[in-house]
Amino acid sequence: MSELRVDNIVSQDGSAAPIYSKGLNIGAGVTLTNNGDYVVGGATSIAGPVTSSSTGTVTLAGGATIAGVTTVSNTLNVTGSQTVGGSLSVSGNQTVTGRLDISGGGTLNTTGILTCGTLNVSGSTSFGDITGSIGTLVVTNDGTVGGALTVTGDLTVNGTTTTIDTAITAVDSLAVDGVITTGGKPVATTGKAIAMAMVFG
Repeated sequence: MSELRVDNIVSQDGSAAPIYSKGLNIGAGVTLTNNGDYVVGGATSIAGPVTSSSTGTVTLAGGATIAGVTTVSNTLNVTGSQTVGGSLSVSGNQTVTGRLDISGGGTLNTTGILTCGTLNVSGSTSFGDITGSIGTLVVTNDGTVGGALTVTGDLTVNGTTTTIDTAITAVDSLAVDGVITTGGKPVATTGKAIAMAMVFG
């Protein structure tokens, strides 16, 4: 086996980089150091770990297929559309300034705090504690509240029938446009008589 020892390799006319038409093999345990740009025009396969200790930028104009684990200890900026076919585990804070769509029966599970502008939910949804303020909450299907529901503003019910299956202990004010029925009999629909009818029957 022959050995070539040189300080610099250039093309034949000395004006460009040489072309390795048969490929370039780097032996195990040997480092390939490049202080300039590293441009790959074809497919690239990396079997081992890739470590970047600098603050440089890696730009991928095409797609990237990663079969193993990718660990990002700093900032990951994604400006284009991204598709994640498997599980995505995030342990830190994530900020989405655009739109986040979860479709196809996917789920969004969070045990921390979720802060958003508009939240559109079309399927079955379970919430723990909801704190802060909600501008408008629209529920198109049935909604079940297992704990106490406190409404500090106006409560408007536009349905045909409203059923209250519990004891009403106190009513400060109740305005009814229609008829209240208790035990199959209509009762008064104004003022103090309504409160008395609802409490005492």
